[in-house]
Amino acid sequence: MASLAGLAVLAYVAQMVIGLDMAGWLFWTITITGAVATLLTVTLANQRVVTAHQAAEAATRNQRKAFEDVLVPLALNLVQIASTTSSAERRALKQQTKLAIVALTANLIGPSDARACFLEETPDSTPGAREVRCLNNLWSGRGVAPVTTFRESDQRGTELLKLLDDGSSRFVPDVTHLPPALQPDSDHYRTYITCAVKVGNRSFGLLSVDCPRPGDLKQEDVTMVEVFARMLGVALA
Repeated sequence: MASLAGLAVLAYVAQMVIGLDMAGWLFWTITITGAVATLLTVTLANQRVVTAHQAAEAATRNQRKAFEDVLVPLALNLVQIASTTSSAERRALKQQTKLAIVALTANLIGPSDARACFLEETPDSTPGAREVRCLNNLWSGRGVAPVTTFRESDQRGTELLKLLDDGSSRFVPDVTHLPPALQPDSDHYRTYITCAVKVGNRSFGLLSVDCPRPGDLKQEDVTMVEVFARMLGVALA
């Protein structure tokens, strides 16, 4: 970097003074000013590179710490779920796992005002009257509660149940581009990702994350939501 700075100084000075007929004091004023300005520019650029690198390293550390804070106890929960012989304890551990993965999804996907929820199908529902609901306040993120019930009798509920049955995912970059019947009832979110929580032929629900602005979620976020959904499916299976 120092050698590049020196070459930049020489180039600047040469362009400014070659072929010019000027007084000595003006010659040296231009030369010194140009040299100082060029060196200062190079130094500041180098500082910006270092600062950006440090910021990237800090973000990586923070993200790794967030993963560790949730994934370590989550892994312990999975071990306990698999090993316990008590059905009551297993139910409690599964509920803890649901809460942990919903919180993980809200905190690590999208901006700070992202919101995640887990929708479960109402048990023993009859054909044509199925519904998925956010039970036991299984949502996390910004302080506006999500819609908690979707029924097969409306088109949004039908679409969600189809995702659940197919074991698939859906990413909507901007809800305003959806048909009117599929658009949300409020303007609290403009983009969302929904992934089925399914293991083999067993369906457990839908993991969803939404954000208030188009562009808050991206296609690459879908893979991470799918990973969390599969982890949740393993815990519940």
